[in-house]
Amino acid sequence: MKEFEAGLDGVVIDSQGCRLLGAFYRGGGEGPRPTAVLLHGLPGIEKHLDLAYRLRDLGWNCLTFHFRGSWGSGGAYSITGLVDDTRAAVEWVLRQPSVDPDRLALIGGSTGGTTAFLYGACDSRVRALVGLCPFIEPAAFDFPREMAEEFAGMLTGVSGPDLLAQWQDLESLSGHFHALASRPILLVTGDLDELAPPSHYSDFDASLANVEWVRHPEGDHSFSTCRPWLVQTVTDWLAARLGT
Repeated sequence: MKEFEAGLDGVVIDSQGCRLLGAFYRGGGEGPRPTAVLLHGLPGIEKHLDLAYRLRDLGWNCLTFHFRGSWGSGGAYSITGLVDDTRAAVEWVLRQPSVDPDRLALIGGSTGGTTAFLYGACDSRVRALVGLCPFIEPAAFDFPREMAEEFAGMLTGVSGPDLLAQWQDLESLSGHFHALASRPILLVTGDLDELAPPSHYSDFDASLANVEWVRHPEGDHSFSTCRPWLVQTVTDWLAARLGT
């Protein structure tokens, strides 16, 4: 069986003609490795790269990438394009010889968590899902106009009003609960989250028996004060379900 060496590669992924920039953290070990695709939020200031480093230390691969129109990736930013970009990233990673296709996970933070669940609901090749403060019911979040303008200033090809309009079209996860019921899901939230408080997750937790909900009493939307706890929680959970 082939031995794979740990490393780091810069990657370019095509998504509907948009050039997505990313990094592939290669885990070392014998035979194809378990692999995670890591999805950042809107606009993606917190990219959760400490998870990528820890997963690599455990022998996992981890692909991180920037959605179209963000952080140097080509094209105009599009909330409605997040699932398409995720699909392109998954297809890219499954073509890599070091990736075990039977041990694929998605990890998403904030809007990236929403995207992970939306994509995971339609692709059974994803065997485990992790949402870090995802938006379950996007319409329940009153997106401040000032925040939309600030975020648009960090992105390409989109305005504040564009973001607000696209946010209204972002699907609720409630219509996808049945499709998500067959795989393990880890939901990690912070009790001090100013954007999605614990009450935001009550229906999600009650509707899906396969959800493990873990909360940190001092966690905010980016887990700013509890990163070591977050990394340990997520990587231990993944290793227990998909191995190392």
